Amino acid sequence: MISDGKVKYIKVVLNLPLNQSFTYKVPAELSPYIKTGTKVLVPLKRRVLSGFVLEETERKDGRRNLKEIIKVFKDFLPLSDSLIKLGRWISYYYYCSLGEALHSISPIQETFRIQKKKGNEGETLAGQKPGKLNCLIEKSDENIFVPQGKGVFLFKTKDTKKSNLLYLSLIKKTLQRERQVILIVPEINYLLPLKELIHSHYPGGIALLHSRLSSRQRYEEWYRISRGEVCLAIGTRLAIFAPFTKLGLIIVEEEENSAYKQIEAPRYHLREVAIKRGEIENFPVVLSTGSPSLESWYRAKKGVYETIEFYQGNNKSPYISIVDMRKEKDRILSSALEEGIKKNLEENKSTLLFLNRRGFANFLLCLDCGKVLYCPNCNISLTFHLQGKLVCHYCDYQEKAPRVCPSCKGRYFRRTGLGTEQLEIEVKKRFSKAYVRRGDLDVIKSSLLYKKLGSDLADKKIDILVGTQLIIKEEILSHMNLVGIVIADGLLNLPDFRAGEYLFHLFNKIRRLMKPQGRLVIQTYNPAHYAIETLKEKKDNFYRIESRIRKDLGYPPYLHWVRILLEGSVKTKVEKVAETMRESLEKEKTEFLGPSSCPFAKIRGKYRYHMILKNENLSYIREILDKKLSPLFNGIQGIRGTVDVDPLQTM
Repeated sequence: MISDGKVKYIKVVLNLPLNQSFTYKVPAELSPYIKTGTKVLVPLKRRVLSGFVLEETERKDGRRNLKEIIKVFKDFLPLSDSLIKLGRWISYYYYCSLGEALHSISPIQETFRIQKKKGNEGETLAGQKPGKLNCLIEKSDENIFVPQGKGVFLFKTKDTKKSNLLYLSLIKKTLQRERQVILIVPEINYLLPLKELIHSHYPGGIALLHSRLSSRQRYEEWYRISRGEVCLAIGTRLAIFAPFTKLGLIIVEEEENSAYKQIEAPRYHLREVAIKRGEIENFPVVLSTGSPSLESWYRAKKGVYETIEFYQGNNKSPYISIVDMRKEKDRILSSALEEGIKKNLEENKSTLLFLNRRGFANFLLCLDCGKVLYCPNCNISLTFHLQGKLVCHYCDYQEKAPRVCPSCKGRYFRRTGLGTEQLEIEVKKRFSKAYVRRGDLDVIKSSLLYKKLGSDLADKKIDILVGTQLIIKEEILSHMNLVGIVIADGLLNLPDFRAGEYLFHLFNKIRRLMKPQGRLVIQTYNPAHYAIETLKEKKDNFYRIESRIRKDLGYPPYLHWVRILLEGSVKTKVEKVAETMRESLEKEKTEFLGPSSCPFAKIRGKYRYHMILKNENLSYIREILDKKLSPLFNGIQGIRGTVDVDPLQTM
């Protein structure tokens, strides 16, 4: 032990974007509780922050007045060596501080008094064998391949029920080996049905981890896991860091889902973190998917992942119709879609009309001067809503729609573009006897309203549902015999090189979750686009075409991309920093794109410029960031620079 008398000195990392540790002294009464990975409360200037003990250290010369730590979180078990090792990898790979990485691994900010439960109360305590899964799945899992040892396994599935049986089988066989399991889903609303399903087969305790838990609830779940009271955790991104000590399997559902990419620092991708944790702790990772991300498809082709197809029984899929809207007189509903709706109504079947644009019209256009009304905080047109509102869907700015043009005083406006409000009104006009409901964030503002929508569909109280991506869920789509994509081009023409892949995944998900005897009608002005055409062909056709395009252009997964985003309230200052970065990069041997104004050039009052660094070697890009670029945007007041490794969006 390194000490000075009765005082121990430690290095602590804090949840700050600083690649450094801070040295503190430990009072004698707290010294027995200090270990590597212990969470402590420390002073920093005028603030009090939580941090993690990195190591013991010697007293620094010339530092006579080192501050003492304030508190040790005694009820919080220290981070394990393997989780600290994972944190170091996250810090290096995703270009963030170690303090930020460790705080993402252990986001508990306070501890609570936990009431000990009487008896077992359904919990699986340390030292006990976990409850066995119900015999209902005994026959179905006899031939299930159960991976052992570290490695990544890409499980391709089509049917949700079969996927759930797969999860149950994998969980059962892992628990029988007295190992623990983490099951991760992309969205919170997936969790409760999945927990109920598992509980119907598994009598042991299940920890639930997601962002909507209160601080106390989150601590209680962490407490149960860290003390071995549960062997199974299910949750969203947060669950990947569950502090199990005998982890035997991680399952990631819908591995292609973009929700797995963290937006704030550390900007990690859950799939990559899961794989790294499996590598560190020597267990397999199962990636489950209906249509894999291009990255996973590419790695499977190279043999990095082992692919296992889980297609059994009747694999009938809905029929797909692609409608060329250039040949249609009606810009909203094609004759094929309108006829399909009429037939559905006659047969008392449900229809969903998908349009990923809220409001009544995309923007308000002055017919006299051609001015479009924009959000004052964002460089984005305001969406016109019913009741005369103009709304920005990025910063929630709202104003009343003007009666006269603020530019030329003209009185004639055109509401341009189609939104869900307008579509709902139009459908009600054409099908006056049908019960039509809208499902978007303007009307479904709580989980209770969402549940009400699902129960009304189940009770046949809705004939036609109009909605956005909010309602692209199994509990909604499972009732649908007909799904109409009102306009596919809005998704296809996003200023993002992954737009075609996102569309492909979304439409495959719709087809997978709706009734297999149903019909999917896709309305588009670009029916020959490969992302749409290949929906009717073998899925690999899309991947082969998309892969070839990305290879030719030097896009992921063939090269690593690192995006640098600059934001500031003074446009000229942001431009100057971007130009300085460009001049600095021109002296280096690496490819880069930009700098240029972002597709959404101003958001919430901040001007935005970005550039993309491209290279096969991520370490080389990091070296350039450390030596050349970080000092440029970190040292200028009023400029916020962020680094996103392997970005999923570039808008």
